[in-house]
Amino acid sequence: MKRKILSVSILLFFLCGCGLVTTAGRHEEQSLNFVVMGDNRPVNVFRPEQPYIYHKIVEQAVAFNPALILNTGDLVLGYDTHSIEKANKQFNDFEEVTSPIREKGIPLYITMGSHSAYTKFTREAFANRYKKKETGTLYYSINVKNCHFIILCSELENEPSQITGKQLTWLKQDLKQAEGKHIFVLIHRPLYPKIKHLKDSLNKYPEKRNKLAGILKQYNVDMIFVGHVHIYNFSVVNGLSQIITGGSGAPLIGSLNDGAFNHFFHVIVNGDNIDYRLIPLQNEVEMATQLMKEGRVKGALSLAKKAIEILPDHPMPYIIAMVGYKSNGQILKYNEEIAKLLSILGNKEEVFFRLGEFCLNVELLDLSNFYLSKALAINTDSFKIWYHIAQLKKIQKQYSAALKMYKKALPLTDNNRFIHDIKKQIKEIEKLL
Repeated sequence: MKRKILSVSILLFFLCGCGLVTTAGRHEEQSLNFVVMGDNRPVNVFRPEQPYIYHKIVEQAVAFNPALILNTGDLVLGYDTHSIEKANKQFNDFEEVTSPIREKGIPLYITMGSHSAYTKFTREAFANRYKKKETGTLYYSINVKNCHFIILCSELENEPSQITGKQLTWLKQDLKQAEGKHIFVLIHRPLYPKIKHLKDSLNKYPEKRNKLAGILKQYNVDMIFVGHVHIYNFSVVNGLSQIITGGSGAPLIGSLNDGAFNHFFHVIVNGDNIDYRLIPLQNEVEMATQLMKEGRVKGALSLAKKAIEILPDHPMPYIIAMVGYKSNGQILKYNEEIAKLLSILGNKEEVFFRLGEFCLNVELLDLSNFYLSKALAINTDSFKIWYHIAQLKKIQKQYSAALKMYKKALPLTDNNRFIHDIKKQIKEIEKLL
C-alpha cells in the first residue's frame, strides 16, 4: 500500500533578508527524483528572448541530475506567430536555453500550453517537436521505475479547457494499467485555478472537470501538476491533490502571499514516500527593475551586475545597468555596456528601442523619450517605436501628440491585439481632447 503525500517541503531563500526555511531530511536512498517547471514564455513581443530567470531554473534543475523533467507548458509567446518560420524560431530559442538538459541526456516531457495553441503555426511547430512519435498524439504516458507519468493535453483543437472524447477514453485505460505505481499527471490548465484564469481553466466545463477528477481520484493519482496561472499553489479538493507551478519566467500575477515568485519543483520518490520540494529562486532582473522603478539606482545597479556575472549573454541585465550608469552620469561604464548590448542585440536601433521600452516600464519618462527618439531617427517605419512613443505621450498627458503617434503606428501592424488596443486608445484620447 503506497503512502500518500509525505510532505510539500519548501527550500526558501528569499530576497531582502527574508530568512531560510529548511526542508525535510534528505532520504539516504533516492529511488527516483524528477523536476517540474513551466510557464517560462517570454514577457512580451518586445522582449522576445527567454526570460533571464528561466536560464537559472534550467541550470539548477540539471544540477539535481533528475531522471526526467516535466514542463507544464507555455514555452513561447505564440500569439504573434503568423508563419511557421516565426513559430520555429520561437521554439528554437526555447530549445537553445534547454540544451543543458539534452546535453546531460535528461528526458524532457512537455504538455501543450495555451500559448502554443494560439495559431495554427504554433500548433504545428509544437506537435512536430513534442507529440508522441509512435502514436502521433499530444497525450501519452511513460513508466520510470515505480512511477507512472501521464502527459495530458488541455489544448486539443476544438477541445480547449477540457479532457474529453478519445483522450479521456485513453486515460481510463492507461490508469488501469498503472495500478500499484505512483501516478503523476501533467496538464497545462488547472482543474482548480487560483487568482487568475478562473473562467478558462478546466472548470470552464464543470461536469467534464468533475468527471475527470473522479477518474483521477478513483485510480489514486498522487499529484496533478499544472501551469497556466503564474504562481505557486498547492491544494487538495475532495481528496485530489494539485500543484500549480507556473513560475518559470512568464510575468507573475498577484502578490507574494498569492504564490507570486519564481520557482520549480524537485520531487523525490523513495519507495512508498514522496517528498515534494518547492525551490524558489532569486530573480535579480525583476528585483533590479523594481528598485529602478522606486528610484533606488544604486541597488538596481548592484543586482544588474550580479545578473551579468550569472548570465553574461542575456540583454536584460545590461539594459538595467546602462540605465543605471546613464542616471548616475557614469559615462565610461555606460559606453562599455553599450558595446556589450550591441553585440547581443545586433544593431543600434534595437539597443535604443529596448532601452526606451525599459525606461517607459520603470517610469523614467525623460530617458524613455531620449532613447525612443534615437531609435526613431534610425527607423521611421517601426511599429514598435511609434507605439511606445504614443504610450509615452499619453502618460505625459500630451494627448494631441499621442493621438498622432497612435495613428502613425496603426497601419504598421497586422497584429489584431495591437490593432484593437490602438483603436481603443484613439477613442479614449479623442474623448479627452
